[in-house]
Amino acid sequence: MMTAATFKTTFLPLSTAMYRTAYSLLGNPQDAEDAVQEAFIRLWQSRDRVPVDEDLAAYCQTLVRNLCIDNLRRGRLAEADTQPEDVRVADRQSASSAIESKEAVAKVEHAIHTLPENQQRVAELHLLQDHSLGEIEKETGFSAVNVRVLWSRGKKKLQQLLRR
Repeated sequence: MMTAATFKTTFLPLSTAMYRTAYSLLGNPQDAEDAVQEAFIRLWQSRDRVPVDEDLAAYCQTLVRNLCIDNLRRGRLAEADTQPEDVRVADRQSASSAIESKEAVAKVEHAIHTLPENQQRVAELHLLQDHSLGEIEKETGFSAVNVRVLWSRGKKKLQQLLRR
């Protein structure tokens, strides 16, 4: 059983990197902070199931990235379900945040579509459809090594494209 002190020394030092990931995807400091807090809540709730033999920094980065993508998707899906007469803008700041979120999703999707075909397929399955690398291997018929290499190269290219 992981104690609170062990949790703090293990996971809190990773918060800065997690925030940078969240901010790069969401583009809003408050939303990025919320995503990191949600990640810490989930980490605490599943602290006894966190795979200690894995790279915890990568595990936390993946968790916060997936939370951000889920938040961006929910924003897009909620918009699609809203009828025009139901739309009300609370204030300029919330409207600005919504626009920035939509732009972030569009930027990620555009960047994915610039990748080579196999990298694009792996990135779409992993980022947009939330498939694990093992599921991608089964779905695509690529070997496990090939999926990891395609994902690694695609992720590096996406990071370069999204930093611009």
